[in-house]
Amino acid sequence: MRLQTDARVILTVFCSVLFCGSAHAVSFTIPESVLLGTEFNTKAWGPATVVRQNVPGDAVQFSFTGLGGSGTGLKDNYAVLPSYGQVLPSHGNGDFSNFDGYSLWVKNLDDASVWMSLFINTGYTGDSGNPANTWQNDTFWQSSWSEIPAGQSVPLHLDFGNAIPWNIADNPSPHTQGANGVAKAINNYDRTQVSAIGFETVQLNGNTDARILVSPTPIPDQTSTLVLLGSALAGAGLVRQLRRDRKAVVH
Repeated sequence: MRLQTDARVILTVFCSVLFCGSAHAVSFTIPESVLLGTEFNTKAWGPATVVRQNVPGDAVQFSFTGLGGSGTGLKDNYAVLPSYGQVLPSHGNGDFSNFDGYSLWVKNLDDASVWMSLFINTGYTGDSGNPANTWQNDTFWQSSWSEIPAGQSVPLHLDFGNAIPWNIADNPSPHTQGANGVAKAINNYDRTQVSAIGFETVQLNGNTDARILVSPTPIPDQTSTLVLLGSALAGAGLVRQLRRDRKAVVH
């Protein structure tokens, strides 16, 4: 059934240790109405031109032109919309402490592979930050890069208990401590301060165009979970190659 409003909560339960590390982990996802809304009308960074359109079902098609090895990201920026089942009321709608992760389904409509990852930003950097008015509070968290073979669909998942951080090395307390590029758990404090949510796409095979379906619900396909497992392992080294600083929006 097509989603009718941003206010509807979508809870995606992945009952597989492969994605969540627990048979009962609960993830939030991005509704179709948000993917088509104003928050996703402008890309966050990267060289590609992005056009999006509605398609039958709960999916949105993203057509990329001019993709490159540096990646192109799209995000729902601060204040993230109150449509993911956050703990409310919360400052900026950014309290995701009731979730174990973030998930989306994607399908590659192109004739060449494409790589994708999910990400969030945590840590408020404005007057309400702790400490106040410092970029050091900001951390960019991403999933492992996954290869999406031509014509196949896979679930992507960012596990809050094992996410890959950037901009973390200078984090002050009470923000999560750690080393850039070394996966770890997002602490309970930072899970209450999510300032951006999105996904990133990159082409590494010389084909600079791609067409991707993105959906909060499974996209019919014959993809095996073994395909996703293999691509996730292969993508571990890609994270370091594509690392860059991400900045959360000041508020």
